Amino acid sequence: MQETPTFNHQADIVNSAIRFITSWFKQSKSITEELSDFFILPGGKVIAKNVILARLKGIFGKSDEYVGGRYDIIDTNFELLADGKGMGFVEGVAGYRDIIQKQSKIISGPFRLYFALQNGSWKIVNIEFPGFAY
Repeated sequence: MQETPTFNHQADIVNSAIRFITSWFKQSKSITEELSDFFILPGGKVIAKNVILARLKGIFGKSDEYVGGRYDIIDTNFELLADGKGMGFVEGVAGYRDIIQKQSKIISGPFRLYFALQNGSWKIVNIEFPGFAY
């Protein structure tokens, strides 16, 4: 009897987090691939993806480049809900050197990326990351 392959949700969440972090370090516009169409903040506030993209563009625009980006994923968790939906997170620590007009500043700290399972795909719905603020 052949077993039916199952989708590896944990690997999907972790791979999405890695793509987001890698894109962050490169200040890449491809960072948008991992983001949900809306973000859910504490208190139930909902923000559209275009607002988050504008915020990212503003953050990236202040720096000449990020150098030496490193991260460690410490924990990941998810819960599948009814109707093919789910919630999850990836957390760890990240750091990089922010170069602004030949001046260097180390940005580091814990991160947590929150995910929601939507239409069979895990997307980021909230960002806590060193250097990012809403």
